[in-house]
Amino acid sequence: MKFTRDELIKFASQDKLVIVNQPFNNPAHHNRIIFDAIRNAKNNKIYALIYEKDHSLYLDLKCRIEQADNLIETSTYITPGQHFDKQHWITVNVNLVNSQSELRQLINMSYRLTV
Repeated sequence: MKFTRDELIKFASQDKLVIVNQPFNNPAHHNRIIFDAIRNAKNNKIYALIYEKDHSLYLDLKCRIEQADNLIETSTYITPGQHFDKQHWITVNVNLVNSQSELRQLINMSYRLTV
């Protein structure tokens, strides 16, 4: 699937009350990767982290341990979380996801874990 960063932020925020910020981007560190955190506005918990790396768009999402193992084993575009706890987070290569409905399910699963 092809998304721009802004389109993915909008897609991941759809029908949700959210805050989008860049808490990990300290200008003094000259980060090469810019991270956009999408948070549940009710409790400020992050449910999605969006970033670009090697010309691909990635999305880190919360996930139950038992679901994460299954998703990682059955989907080539899902790996253990790259920037958070590898047991409770997964990383999705958005460019390789088969459908918007599949991506929507993963995002909604993550969001529900912050409610």
